[in-house]
Amino acid sequence: MIPSSATPQTALDICNLALAKLGEAPLPAIDRNASTAARLCYMHYHPARREVLVANRWTFAQQTATLSSAEAPPAATATATQQLSHTLPQNCLRVLQVSSPSWVLRGRSIFCPQAHINVLYIADVEDPALFDPLFTEALCTLLACKLCIPLTASTTARQMLTDEYNRLILPKAAHFNAVQSASNDSHPLRKLLRHSASPLHYNEEL
Repeated sequence: MIPSSATPQTALDICNLALAKLGEAPLPAIDRNASTAARLCYMHYHPARREVLVANRWTFAQQTATLSSAEAPPAATATATQQLSHTLPQNCLRVLQVSSPSWVLRGRSIFCPQAHINVLYIADVEDPALFDPLFTEALCTLLACKLCIPLTASTTARQMLTDEYNRLILPKAAHFNAVQSASNDSHPLRKLLRHSASPLHYNEEL
């Protein structure tokens, strides 16, 4: 049964949607000690979820944090190239923006000259009730890709699912996330849309 809009989805719902793409029967539970399908879902669900999270700038998964270096700040005579280490939040999967003109990511740390920085990042969101609908569709499709060979042995079906994920679902998700992630005044399409709507004002400073 597909969950209604009033019922928060669960990891089991998502796994069953992935299995439905393969023509497999739904599971009563995700159990590593149960059927082959249940064991595979137990193994692949969270890795697939994290893989889809890092593949796009999902607005529901974006979080901010202020990071302070545990190291002593540079002396007044120090060069601007001196780097301070800032440990990423534990739930950070992908760094999107850093409030420093010069920084580098090494392992789980950001190195930059500033002692305090603000970071925008993709968080490791686990609660399925928070997922964007397009994220859920992407996760179901990627999970089906991972389950396809061990459950169906069909390389053709896997290739079709892979194409659907890479060529249709992710680009669509990226488009809608870009549209909803900025105000009308700051969105990069604003100038183009205003030019199209008001061709007589193309010299207007936007």
